[in-house]
Amino acid sequence: MNGKSLLKIFISMFCVLFFSTLTYANPVNESAAVSWVNVTGHKLIDALSSSDILSKYETLDKMFKQDVDTEHMARFVIGKYWKTMDSSQQQHYMELFSRYALSVYKNYPLDFDTKGLDFEVLSVKQNQKFTDVTCSVMLPEQFASENLKSINVKFKLTQNNQKIKIVDLIFGQSSLLSTYRSRFYAMVTDLDEDMGWFLEDFADLVVSSEKTAQEKADNY
Repeated sequence: MNGKSLLKIFISMFCVLFFSTLTYANPVNESAAVSWVNVTGHKLIDALSSSDILSKYETLDKMFKQDVDTEHMARFVIGKYWKTMDSSQQQHYMELFSRYALSVYKNYPLDFDTKGLDFEVLSVKQNQKFTDVTCSVMLPEQFASENLKSINVKFKLTQNNQKIKIVDLIFGQSSLLSTYRSRFYAMVTDLDEDMGWFLEDFADLVVSSEKTAQEKADNY
């Protein structure tokens, strides 16, 4: 595994665990934003460093359930197609999405040595709705190279009911939230925008993801 692959795993874990899209967005003050990123980031690194895979999954699942607004996340990702589903389809989609989000991160290799993996906050910028926190993620020596020792990642934070959450994560010029929406839109359009077909295919994807996750856990 090279440095870029490790970084993608780290970023994807943040994406899976903390993505939310809140209807009412408020910026986070600078000190609270820095504190949240430091506490949450190191909590994630500690969880990933556990040698017990079941303990690792338990902690990561707990973080996901506590810190992700699944309903808003799911509705943003499906975007304009949400209103084309009837109420029973919407409920089924939400159930599938929650299962998918809890299984997908387990498909990444989580047995790598996290020693030396760390980050530091470089800057904090507030705007009308969000607070952008740019961090430098330092790679462990075994994954770093002469030309790649760290990389900058921007966390877009918002606050609702005194709860701070990530609404987007930007790696280079790529917004992960937009990337997820593009993937789901592609799935829908490939099925002629038939939401019934989409839900059938999504259900198959969820089952496959859960099966792969279980197999990986059994092989640890």
